[in-house]
Amino acid sequence: MSKINPIFALVMILNLAISLPLITCALFSMLILLEWCNRQLREQHTLLAFMLTATLLYVGHYIYFNRAADLLPLSDILYVSANLTVYPLYLIYIIRLTSKWRAVYWLMLIPGFIAMLATGTGYIFMTDEEDRMFVHNYLYHNSQTGLTDMALFQAYIRQFCKLVFAIEVIATVVIGSMMIRRYDRMVDEFYADTDDKSMRNIQSILYLVLTIAVLSFVANIVGRARFTDHEIILTTTSLMFSALLFAIGYQGLHRHFSIIDMRTNKEQVSNDDSAALKDAVNRSMTERIIALVENDKIYLQPDLKLDDVAQMMHTNRTYIYQAVNQQMGISFNEFINRYRIAHAKRLMASDPTLSMNDVALHSGFASLSSFYRNMKKYN
Repeated sequence: MSKINPIFALVMILNLAISLPLITCALFSMLILLEWCNRQLREQHTLLAFMLTATLLYVGHYIYFNRAADLLPLSDILYVSANLTVYPLYLIYIIRLTSKWRAVYWLMLIPGFIAMLATGTGYIFMTDEEDRMFVHNYLYHNSQTGLTDMALFQAYIRQFCKLVFAIEVIATVVIGSMMIRRYDRMVDEFYADTDDKSMRNIQSILYLVLTIAVLSFVANIVGRARFTDHEIILTTTSLMFSALLFAIGYQGLHRHFSIIDMRTNKEQVSNDDSAALKDAVNRSMTERIIALVENDKIYLQPDLKLDDVAQMMHTNRTYIYQAVNQQMGISFNEFINRYRIAHAKRLMASDPTLSMNDVALHSGFASLSSFYRNMKKYN
């Protein structure tokens, strides 16, 4: 049996590592398309746009690191454009999941479009010698030595793109975090069980975005040229990006709840007359709600919603909302889950042999993870 050449095996592993982010993005693009007809995913078209743009980005990476000179000008144009488009697209994805803001956010894609035009123009007007010098000196050695005219113009474009990229990264993290926190507060006001509704299920996405942002920012500042001759660094970075992109795609494929599902409840509460609400929400309403919860133990019902309480009391959901969130000063989620935690503690005290899963289910929690999270939060 012939032995595998170690150098050949190393090259194969390196090629796989370089192409893994590309494979990951392309795979999730296909999976999102397969889910298209079901129309159950929230903002799947925005998520698809993000994954396709990331695919183009890593096509550019693959061509660059494999030094495919014939494809480099075109792939480099796509890379520069995709690099300035992928983070705005992800921010748009978060905005559309968490907010009704629909006005001008697509303007965030303009920098990527301008970068594509500027880079393409530079390549068109560069001479063959300028093209060769730009690719060899700047793209692969991160040096402006010997660059003239249009080649130097191309280098200046790249420096400006790095500045724009840094601004986009900061905007994605700051605005995305703000949108998620506001959305989660809204969900807590109306639902007792929020595992499949709140952004806590995909809160890690923002941490992933932050991690990707830091890695991307560092890579963007030092330039891809620093990675071309460092196989270990390149492989490690590619694997990290692949894992993060996989997590983003996986969680996106399991996102079935968004601001669309919250809109009716929120708008009906917001559109009621505030003076009338203040008169209606009084101590009697609050006491009635507490009596219903304690006497009928409705907190044991999984997936309990504010609407359910309103129906049980034969009243408007707005009155329930005002009584709990304003009169009591806590969210509906906290109000119900505190009762569930108290019930769970009584169960554990009365029957120590019960498993934690049984305790969680018998206390009204939809899952063991939800039980643990609320126990840690409220106990």
